[in-house]
Amino acid sequence: MADGDERHFVPGAFIAWRYRLLASHGGRPQLHFWHAVDTASGRDVALSLIDPARELPEELVHEILARTVRLKGIRTRGVARVLDVLHTGSLGVGVSEWTVGSSLRQAADAERAPVDVARTMQSLAAAADESHRAGLMLSIDHPSRLRVSHDGDVVLAFPATMPETTPQSDIRGIGCAMYGLLLRQWPSDDVALTDWPKASRDPDGQVIDPAAIEPDIPFLISTTTAALLRDRGGIASAGTVVTLLDQASADAAEEVNCRVVPPLRPPPPGSYASFRNFGPVEQKEEARRQIIRAGLGAAAAVFLVAVLGLASSINDFLAANDDTVAMDADKLGLLPQDPVPSHAPPSEGAKTNASRGISVTPASVAVFSPDGSPDHPESAGLAIDGKPDTAWSTDRYYDPDPFPKFKPGVGLLVRLRDPVRISAVTVDLNSVGTVVEVRGSETGEPKGLAETTELTPPTPMQPGQNRISIAGTRPTSHLVVWISKLGSADGQNRAAISEIGVHGTPPPA
Repeated sequence: MADGDERHFVPGAFIAWRYRLLASHGGRPQLHFWHAVDTASGRDVALSLIDPARELPEELVHEILARTVRLKGIRTRGVARVLDVLHTGSLGVGVSEWTVGSSLRQAADAERAPVDVARTMQSLAAAADESHRAGLMLSIDHPSRLRVSHDGDVVLAFPATMPETTPQSDIRGIGCAMYGLLLRQWPSDDVALTDWPKASRDPDGQVIDPAAIEPDIPFLISTTTAALLRDRGGIASAGTVVTLLDQASADAAEEVNCRVVPPLRPPPPGSYASFRNFGPVEQKEEARRQIIRAGLGAAAAVFLVAVLGLASSINDFLAANDDTVAMDADKLGLLPQDPVPSHAPPSEGAKTNASRGISVTPASVAVFSPDGSPDHPESAGLAIDGKPDTAWSTDRYYDPDPFPKFKPGVGLLVRLRDPVRISAVTVDLNSVGTVVEVRGSETGEPKGLAETTELTPPTPMQPGQNRISIAGTRPTSHLVVWISKLGSADGQNRAAISEIGVHGTPPPA
């Protein structure tokens, strides 16, 4: 078929005089999906035909092609490798490797176990996570785009990234695919489908939780699927989806490894009577055992009381001498010292001395959370307001070690009025076990941690004011106080920063 007649697509027709169409695999508005063969190499390929009806502006078609070609750098099992993109003059074409396996609809009809569905979806969730971290989108917006490989992985088989795609729409698409594999229904009303029945909804219009329809679906898999489909479901990144699916698979593996002991055979008749038939000898032996058990119990109690008394004494001794420092780094000259004024308090202007430098007043501060929802962004300014009794706090996390399990970390992006060569940063916080690193940024809106530069290694914090020295930095006007490990305060997994101080190298005389 000539390029000028490419709107009439039938098996056997040619695209760009090279790709021979074999079978149609559906499509969505402005896109057709085909299984084809590359006559130049003889291998099977997947074609995404962009705007075959020629309804879109040519600039928009080129934008779709430009977004799609960026996926060439994504090498993961969850996305078919993009081989080429081209424009024939009549339509755009995305060429990718052919995924041998079945369509998503065929996989759903096979009625996989819920745990197998969770494992199957891990590849697509991991692909979305890797793409989003690189600033790329996948457009998981239609079931015809997805296939299940022979290895059991859900794959984006027909890549073609639409301009309106966002990370949240990709996450919702993952939820739609999970719901479809679990219940053989498609929960999205955004696309018109003939081979998928619509999902059931409650009176409020929300999709019904899978476990309410199929009670055999595990709780974690059901709640994860439902949360992915809701606007405020609490899942803000594909990395969180990967973690939840991994946990669901691990829980299932633990259940499989639990060995069920077969029931014991019933005892022969008369066994219970003979077992309880104690004579004088047996009674004496049982009395002797009870005396021994009582004696051992009393000895253990006395030993425990002695150990607790010793521990209490040691604790009181250490607590009484806790304020005495064996080797004070300040007195040894290892840390710079501030001269303590004898009478007058420091002025509100720039506080300067030869070792600590000048105190720099931050211009503004914002929460930096590139791979998840920001923690309390409305109170970020409390960390630089000069009031120790006010503080910005992280969210309360129910996992004792949430970073990097649920997201890489969270921090505060501090903007200075002018570029300054930073010599130290002070962080006043309330938690135990928190680890902080200071990073610099060339821009006031870094898209991810990769767009920042490490200025200090991860440093453990103590409750109160902590000073982090910085050496050999270039002048910068943007700092990130990054929490890479979250500690605890008042028995809760959170941290509150009351003040951040920035100190710069004094200008040359």
